[in-house]
Amino acid sequence: MGTWEWPLIVFTVLSQISIGIIVGLLGLDRRNRLKEKLFKQGVVVSGILLMIALLASLFHLGHPEAAYRAITHLDSSWLSREILFFILTFVGWLYLLRLSFHPTGKRRSSLLITSVLGLLGIISSAMIYVLPRVPAWNNVAPVFFFILTAGLLGALALVILGGQELQSEQKKSLLNWSLGCIIVSIFMFVLYASLIKVNAQGAATVQFLLSSPLFWLRAGLGWLVPLILLLTGLKSQKVFAANTLYLVFALVGVGEILGRALFYVSAVGIHISALF
Repeated sequence: MGTWEWPLIVFTVLSQISIGIIVGLLGLDRRNRLKEKLFKQGVVVSGILLMIALLASLFHLGHPEAAYRAITHLDSSWLSREILFFILTFVGWLYLLRLSFHPTGKRRSSLLITSVLGLLGIISSAMIYVLPRVPAWNNVAPVFFFILTAGLLGALALVILGGQELQSEQKKSLLNWSLGCIIVSIFMFVLYASLIKVNAQGAATVQFLLSSPLFWLRAGLGWLVPLILLLTGLKSQKVFAANTLYLVFALVGVGEILGRALFYVSAVGIHISALF
């Protein structure tokens, strides 16, 4: 079994929320130009989260001062590609920040470029864990789960940031997207668990997850309760109370953190014994 990798948990979850906000801003702006206040708030919060994430990632390194060397293997290393794409994403974010205070450039194209770079960074992060020696990770599931975290928490963050700036239809669209991400996450986990059970290591991973109280806490807080709250609120056709939105975001956030921790803890690797 693995260990709780707190620097990586913070880095992956916060960077994915950050990219999710940028992608959400792009989606909303393409339909109906966003008000400048919401654009600025979304960009600033996204950047703060991204900077905290990048700082947290340094604590995973034995020698943070030598982090620049990790970018020297772009031809063979997903870690190098991850670093490159997140550096480029940060550069894109700096331009978005400039636009948020001085709206003189092409906002949508800048959002599109930064979103693509950010998503490539998330995919690169996930691909680092696609390892033959860890059967539970050696598939497309890490990519899907990382992107779903971005979509889910990014959309919820935008609903909260939007406040009175978002139209009711925009809020409903973001909440429906969040609901869809939760449903897809549940479906993906069931499919993932059924597929990786074909080998001993994968079966051990599933057994560990299903016997862990943390998994059921994650499922309850991050999936079930938010699912009920979102379904109830959307069905009633009423405006969500701010407290309810904060509660949903907090529950999903805790659920995603627990899910990411279990991702690192639960994977069972293939142990190879040398023969002499």
